[in-house]
Amino acid sequence: MKRASLVASAAAASLTLTAVPVFAQGGPFADVPTDHWAYSAVDRLQKQGVVIGYPDGTYGGKRQMTRYEFAIAIARLLDKLPTPQAATPPDLSQYALKSDLAGLAKQADVDTLRKLVQEFQTELTTLGVDLDAVKKRLDALDARVKALEDASKRVTFSGTVSAYGRANNRFKTDIGNGKSAQSVRDASGFEVTRGFGSKGSLLSDARVFNDLDLGITGHLNEKTRAEAIVNWGNYLNFLNSIASGAGFRSDRAAVGAYPGQRVNQDQDQTVYKAELIGDIGAFHWEAGRMPVQFTPYTLKLLDVDYYFDNDKTDSGNIPMDGGQIAFKFGSVNIMGIAAKVDPIKYVSNISGTTFSTQSTGYGLYAGAGHGAYTGLGGTGGLQAGAYTTIAPDGFAFKNGNRPVGSLIRPQGSTDAGGGAPLGNGAMPVEQLGGGRITFGNVKNLFIGASYLAFSGPSASAPVSGSGSIFDNASFNRVFVYGADGSWLIGQHFRIRGEYSKSDTGGERIENGQINTDTKKKITSHNDAADASAALVFGAFEIGGGYRQIAPYFAAPGYWLRLGSLYNPTDIKGPFGRLQYTFNKKGANIFGEVHDYEGTGDAVNNGGLSNDDKLKNYRVGINAGLGSASDVLLGYERTEYDVSAFGGGRVRPTESFINLGAGYKTSNNSNVKVLYQIIQYDDKGSQFDFNNGDGGVLATQFQLKF
Repeated sequence: MKRASLVASAAAASLTLTAVPVFAQGGPFADVPTDHWAYSAVDRLQKQGVVIGYPDGTYGGKRQMTRYEFAIAIARLLDKLPTPQAATPPDLSQYALKSDLAGLAKQADVDTLRKLVQEFQTELTTLGVDLDAVKKRLDALDARVKALEDASKRVTFSGTVSAYGRANNRFKTDIGNGKSAQSVRDASGFEVTRGFGSKGSLLSDARVFNDLDLGITGHLNEKTRAEAIVNWGNYLNFLNSIASGAGFRSDRAAVGAYPGQRVNQDQDQTVYKAELIGDIGAFHWEAGRMPVQFTPYTLKLLDVDYYFDNDKTDSGNIPMDGGQIAFKFGSVNIMGIAAKVDPIKYVSNISGTTFSTQSTGYGLYAGAGHGAYTGLGGTGGLQAGAYTTIAPDGFAFKNGNRPVGSLIRPQGSTDAGGGAPLGNGAMPVEQLGGGRITFGNVKNLFIGASYLAFSGPSASAPVSGSGSIFDNASFNRVFVYGADGSWLIGQHFRIRGEYSKSDTGGERIENGQINTDTKKKITSHNDAADASAALVFGAFEIGGGYRQIAPYFAAPGYWLRLGSLYNPTDIKGPFGRLQYTFNKKGANIFGEVHDYEGTGDAVNNGGLSNDDKLKNYRVGINAGLGSASDVLLGYERTEYDVSAFGGGRVRPTESFINLGAGYKTSNNSNVKVLYQIIQYDDKGSQFDFNNGDGGVLATQFQLKF
């Protein structure tokens, strides 16, 4: 088999050996030295006895072969073909390694032989070659080559190797009266460079992380395959969870009332994906640990890391154990799913049923027991200076309820030191079931509808105790309904929209008692509507829309980020975007604005008032400096309009300035560097005592294979 491959490829190469200059002796022929580009092909031809050369020991490359001489070489080559009996398909009961298949004949080799036989059939007949027998041998060889090529595709390996470096620093920590802020909040909503008093340099809070995803695909037959992704490294341990903002981003020793904490950098491994995938007629099925997402307002993974590129956090897919089946009829697709998400490492941990800023419990959360912006005494609204915080040195100062990260999480205790008990009393999801139906295609006209039922642990009394404003926080069922669509009108105008609703029900706690009535607990003020339109004309794109998200809406999705706040609820208002693209590589300049206020529907139950406002502005440029390099310059500013302690309103601001560069080292590898300047101006409001200014340096090298 290898012989057939060698002579076939050598024969093809020999067609080009028409002008080989004379060199010194060093190979099988005096005029083809070992350092000549054609040496390997000529050497293989000579070793196989296909070409013999001339009596003077030369190949004669300066003179073109005659058709008759070439036909003689082909006839010798055809004698090397295996007989049909020897060319039976190989035993493929065991997986073949690529190394086992290297050097064997390929389909292109067989095709070349067929062309040669067709081209020189007259001369070959004159030489007495039995062409019928040759064709039978080629057919047998063709079958064997096909079987081997199928074997080479039976098991394939792929993967991504990532190396990350991150360092945090701060250069302003004064909160007034000669006292220092606790820390700086990064764009993911985490406190970094923690500890009172010291500013800290990049080198004093620096870490290196590694992440390896090894993908394995095995084709069991033409319609069934197995896919797996195994992960090694310490990046996921650093994140603590890919489904919720838990864990720490900086170390801190125990000081006063503050317990010690440590960034987890331990090496570990996990199975991110392991599933069987197949087709039976019009049905498609998957079973095992599978990545799943529906839409932003029904089911999609929250991106918990602003700074690094990683498929596990960026794709929106949630790993879960279970099965799904889909049916396609024309342009209609119907799918159903049943799966379990707890416990799955880095996705859900049942210890996540309670949450506090000092906890590393994590989970996938759904449903709302109350509004997410819990203020003093259980009231709502953005409040500055509503809490008294005691620093380790005994200094007492006021603090507020600045919302950061995702507030769709279980109700927890207050910040260590007396901060706001943010969180909407969400339920940790243990398992889910549901389905989705779509019609059309996303390019032109597309309509979709989704339904999901989530279940969690048995209801138990909330952290704050029975008889409080948070009594309706305990439930163990969440039902999410949604509809979405997009429509391309003409060639340049597209409209999009999505509507979703999240009802809570099942077993729940009411006034300290368990109520097992399945009647839904919250069925109003718990929906989300998002509509937008965009016009693309040449290099320009202009778009905008309106979104309204009710105070009790809480699907496990990912729909919006405003600075360090993710998945905001209880907001309504317009948004817009303008972009100009410079070239086909995607270099562009853009501007974006969001202008939201509270709905006022749950002010006395942890919601926002109409006076509470969130405004977000973004501008940036992504510019290519060449075929392999690019730069990123960006600015983002979030403005809060909050109630000041003692009366009146105040407007703190949060800003991020991004300075980045990237270089594509090869087709499958790249290097990126980002330095982000963080600026938080509290306006003296005591909205957040984590008001230090600082920065984050993030570097990454990534290789895909």
